[in-house]
This record gives sequence, structure tokens and C-alpha cells, in this order.
Amino acid sequence: MDNSHFTNSTIVEVKSSKTDLPVPVVNNVHLHSIYNPEREAEGFVGASEKTLSKSSKILVFGLGFGYHIAKMEQRLKALYPNGYQVFVIEPNQELYRKWKDLRPNIFSPNIKVISYSEVKDFYKDKELVEFLSEKPGILPHPASFQLNDKFFKTFMSFHYPTSIMESLYFIEDEKLISYLQNEDTSQSTSELIERVKNKGFLQGYDFLTLALDEMVEGR
Repeated sequence: MDNSHFTNSTIVEVKSSKTDLPVPVVNNVHLHSIYNPEREAEGFVGASEKTLSKSSKILVFGLGFGYHIAKMEQRLKALYPNGYQVFVIEPNQELYRKWKDLRPNIFSPNIKVISYSEVKDFYKDKELVEFLSEKPGILPHPASFQLNDKFFKTFMSFHYPTSIMESLYFIEDEKLISYLQNEDTSQSTSELIERVKNKGFLQGYDFLTLALDEMVEGR
């Protein structure tokens, strides 16, 4: 069973908090306090101090409407005046669209929010993959994580496919795709590497061996 696809057809409602800020509600779950989202966000940052103080690179699970991200960025600016980097993973594209429409908060270019329909699409994002290779600190937004726990658990346990046919999805270079399609696509990437690694004609394709090796190792 393929668990990499998660539907985003949930209806996202928007309510107003007591402090007159928009609060998203998904499947009857309020993703922020209906009383004071910003004060709740301050609590999130306070509880995350240990992770924030260890790394200037942070991966956040769950966007909500970004109040926790805005408060977290204030703290990161104080901790790392020379720079920091944050990626926010949001699996619900309808929520992402509403956040973009309403813009209840504005982040600096150091914060990147990404939303795709499938887990594998996140791993096709080169910038995100490079970021993940640097082993960032991880902070789940509690309400978002609880709402999308299956998605985030699958995201955390994702491995690149080991067959050539499945690997084609992650490759953008047309020449490389054409080369691989002329191979026996039923074989695994490890079998291909073993068979062609000493071939002189592949010396110009050193990146091919590296890329496929990454997939074999599941990194």
C-alpha cells in the first residue's frame, strides 16, 4: 500500500480569535488558540528553546497560520544575528492557500514554507533535500502534527525508491532520464551501479553514480 499520498480535500474554516486574529479550523481542530494565538505562540517558542539554541537551522512540521513561526523567527534573530534558516512543511494545501490569501504574518526570506500533495514531492525539492542533509533541529507544531500525524511519520521514514523506474521521478536532467530509460528499468539502482561503475563512458556522468548511490542508501 502506498502511504506517500495524502488527500488535502479537508475543509478549512477561519474563525476570529478574541484578539481579532484569523484562526484556521480543520476537521473541527483549532490550530491556534481562539483566545490569543500570539501568546500561545510565545509559549511554543519558550518550550522550544533547547532546540532553537542548538541549531540555526530548523525544520517545522505544520504551518497553521504561522503565529508560532513569526514568534520563533524573533527568537532566532536574537540567537543568530549572522543568519538562520527555517523550512516549514505543510501537507494541507488548502490551508496553505488560505494563509497566503490572508497573510496574517510576514516572514523574512530566511523562512521557507512549502506545501505539496505527496510526500515524495517534498523529496523532489532540491533545496529542501540539501537542507535536510544538514540535520536541522525539528520542531512539530503540536496541533498540526496531531492533525497530520500519519503524513509526518511517513515523511520522517521516507526512503528513495531503489528501482530505476521509480527513481526517474526524482531526476530532472533529460539526458540522464533518456539514458536510464534505455536501461533495463526493472533492475534496481544498486544493480545498475554495480554493472556500469567501471564503464569509461560514464566518467562524464559522475553525478549519476552519486545520485543513484544516494537512492540506494536511502539518504
